[in-house]
Amino acid sequence: MDSRSLLRSRPDVLIFSGGDGFRIAEELGKENMLRVREYVASGGRYVGICAGAYLALKSSSYPGKSLDMVRAPIANLSRDPPPNRSLPGKYLFNCGGHWVFHPVRGEVLLDLGGEGFVAPLYGGPSWMSVDGGEVLARYQGWSDSATLLTDEDAARETLVGKGAILTIRYGKGRLWLLGPHLEHPDHQEANLLFGRIIQEGEASAIVPPEPGNGTEELVAVRRLLSEARVAYRGLEGASWTIGRKVWEHEKIGYFINAMWERVQESESNGQRLLVPQTMEPELASILTTMRGIRRDLALGHDTTERAEVMFEGLSSCASSFFEHYFDWRLRAMLASERKG
Repeated sequence: MDSRSLLRSRPDVLIFSGGDGFRIAEELGKENMLRVREYVASGGRYVGICAGAYLALKSSSYPGKSLDMVRAPIANLSRDPPPNRSLPGKYLFNCGGHWVFHPVRGEVLLDLGGEGFVAPLYGGPSWMSVDGGEVLARYQGWSDSATLLTDEDAARETLVGKGAILTIRYGKGRLWLLGPHLEHPDHQEANLLFGRIIQEGEASAIVPPEPGNGTEELVAVRRLLSEARVAYRGLEGASWTIGRKVWEHEKIGYFINAMWERVQESESNGQRLLVPQTMEPELASILTTMRGIRRDLALGHDTTERAEVMFEGLSSCASSFFEHYFDWRLRAMLASERKG
């Protein structure tokens, strides 16, 4: 959802994902930031992942740029961070006289009440403590596949034994703040924990949605997604700094491939998949922009502005597609239960 649809109806749980926390705060604005706090205080549940976790913290450096709900000092914040040794574009984040630094990128080892599991860390926080809350899991180290962005001693001091997952009550509600990406599809144990977190508490009854306005004509959409899969590979090695976040060309593939895999499905339990009527022209525009970026890169031109338009288009297109897709999956599931 976007800021216009945020809390239009009361959800069971509100999840803020990773990304650029400052851009999320700017998009929400003061009014929606207040609505989120009121939602949680009145009994709602908030799950913040990476940037979504930072967003919930109290911040003296940037008042108005956070939800200001949780006091939990982070270990990866310093006026004088340790020297960087790799991936400089992923290492530092300026926070007004202090720097948030990211010592390890990739798969980290976690401990949850004596049970070990792994999940990827892509810039999420490590906590020294949490006022009035509980540390559910702590960092124990990292796997051989992870990348050290600073020296090993500094990385261990910043991560090992520090909080990775927190929970805290806020009014009548509760927050869960996750440094690592438990939702990453390649980590089943982490996924199961994420599922338990978002299902905690009472859930609303499932109501079948009305079929959305859309089209069953998937041929053109499949063709455009197929062409986009080829086009984004032609941007290999490219990256853009948009706001405070670095976007690599691989992130284009996350959007494109997620939609591509799902449009191969077309019918389930008598329910046909509808895609948004706007999807074909949106994809055509995105494809044109990608080709323009490739041409401009070859000429040595700055393509940041074009890339921002492309990522905004991908986000909008994917959002509307998945709204239709999950409505379709829900109707198919309910149809299967009725047959059973």
